[in-house]
Amino acid sequence: MSNKCLNQDYEALRSQCLMQNELFCDPSFSATFGSLGFDQFGPNSNNTKGVEWKRPGELCSKPQFIISGATRADVCQGALGDCWLMAAIASLTLNKDILARVIYPEQNFTDKYAGIFHFQIWQYGKWEEVVVDDRLPTKKGKLLFVKSAEQKEFWSALLEKAYAKVNGCYENLCGGHARKHKRISLEGLLSGSH
Repeated sequence: MSNKCLNQDYEALRSQCLMQNELFCDPSFSATFGSLGFDQFGPNSNNTKGVEWKRPGELCSKPQFIISGATRADVCQGALGDCWLMAAIASLTLNKDILARVIYPEQNFTDKYAGIFHFQIWQYGKWEEVVVDDRLPTKKGKLLFVKSAEQKEFWSALLEKAYAKVNGCYENLCGGHARKHKRISLEGLLSGSH
């Protein structure tokens, strides 16, 4: 059993979007400069000039959550200095049971797609379910942050977004240091003590 981050229930939110025939837009982590950062990725930064938030279907035809299983090649660092997180996410691909618990591999862009995804993050000794919409920061039609070697695959970019949400913004993931918000804990996740 896991706690629901910000009391957001994935199934309820997805059902509501499907019923209303609309794609989920997360009000608690909106597609704005505030979700990107405050300094190097703040509103007046050169790093954020020209940034547009796009859904995977706007970046390619037939996007997929996972292509032929999740591997370390699916985790290619972007403009954000969060190599510590990229290493942890890549390490997850070596333990398929824990990976399946974290990313829910059955998620996709076709069956009951509503622009909403969910992940479980091990934080402070417990699992926390985090819901995100699939609007991702891009520049010139390319993902700004983490990406897969396979351009139509998006599980790693969406998982990075979930970590950014838990920590207040993407920039708070830089260097693994807490800046304005709480720091996450990966030791339980990677050790498998769940």
